[in-house]
Amino acid sequence: MNNPASGQPLSDVPMFFIIGRPRSGTTMLRMLFEAHPHVIIPPESPFIISLYKKYGKVRVWDDAVIQSFTDDLMKQRYFDKWLVSKEELLAHLLKVRGECTFQTMVKQVCLAYQSVYDKQQIQLIGDKNPYYSLYIRRIHKLFPEAKIIHLTRDYRDNYLSLINVNFEVPIVPLVVYRWKFAWRLAGKLKKQHSGLVYSLRYEDLAVNPETEFGKLCNFLGIEFDPSVMKFYEKKPEVEKAYAGSNDINVIHKSLLNPISTSRMNLWKTQMTPKQIHIAEIVAGKTGEIAGYEREYPGFNPWLWLQSLPMQAYGYLMYQMLLLGDHLPHRLRNSLGRFLGIFLKVYWSLNKRKVKPLK
Repeated sequence: MNNPASGQPLSDVPMFFIIGRPRSGTTMLRMLFEAHPHVIIPPESPFIISLYKKYGKVRVWDDAVIQSFTDDLMKQRYFDKWLVSKEELLAHLLKVRGECTFQTMVKQVCLAYQSVYDKQQIQLIGDKNPYYSLYIRRIHKLFPEAKIIHLTRDYRDNYLSLINVNFEVPIVPLVVYRWKFAWRLAGKLKKQHSGLVYSLRYEDLAVNPETEFGKLCNFLGIEFDPSVMKFYEKKPEVEKAYAGSNDINVIHKSLLNPISTSRMNLWKTQMTPKQIHIAEIVAGKTGEIAGYEREYPGFNPWLWLQSLPMQAYGYLMYQMLLLGDHLPHRLRNSLGRFLGIFLKVYWSLNKRKVKPLK
């Protein structure tokens, strides 16, 4: 099975992954790679995790299996942003029917994506998914040779960005705990496989995009192309491709503009002192290790106690998700309903106490 862009075996084309909490700059970084002539990196859709259980052990991909796989792909979250029709995707995958692994078929799916940027020989296949921050170990297990870029952002600005787009419930300790949990998972994998995981701060990328992206290219083993810094020049083509669709907003319309530092340190003026203090207590030493200084270095036991319910909730929620494949279906659903009810009750009792962001 060959890469149609170069004729080389598809199994020889390496994959890499961009992970990080939502609203951490992963889409901005994807746009830089999207503009690279030797990289194909579709919009995010976590189909690798969701479809592996059903197709991970398939070794012979006949017409029936490929049809079923295509049907399932079209149902995946965000897959409609790829702007590829079901008929086009099916025709593309049927060309490679026969013996192959799930991993190879994943690469073939990525190659079905039609970028607005000009492509030459494809040397790398990328996948940007904040969702994989929770499943970084599983991604490594499925693609043990793949390199991973872990992008992180100041947990206080990350909280603000998530809340401003209504991605998560505006509960400071819960959002920051999720940030800490994801950061620690990436850190553990990096300690075990330092040559495969590259850590980068959003702030460093925003301040010195050309320098930092050049380092990433070196890490991935491809040549740096300065033209990627003008990725925003394709804005008319992107808007045309998504004409009549709300998806242009989903893929962050502002990121079709030049990279800037305007979204840095907003927490200093848009979060209350109490919100900042709680965020720093929850992040703890993890936040400092990640390179973010505290505004309030002292420990406040009362605020720590206030944050405990949501930290406990976050821990239980993530353990449920990580163990979900191993728990009985009814038990998993029951636990999920319980956690959902608990969050609703907690939020209803506390939302009046939450001051609106400035």
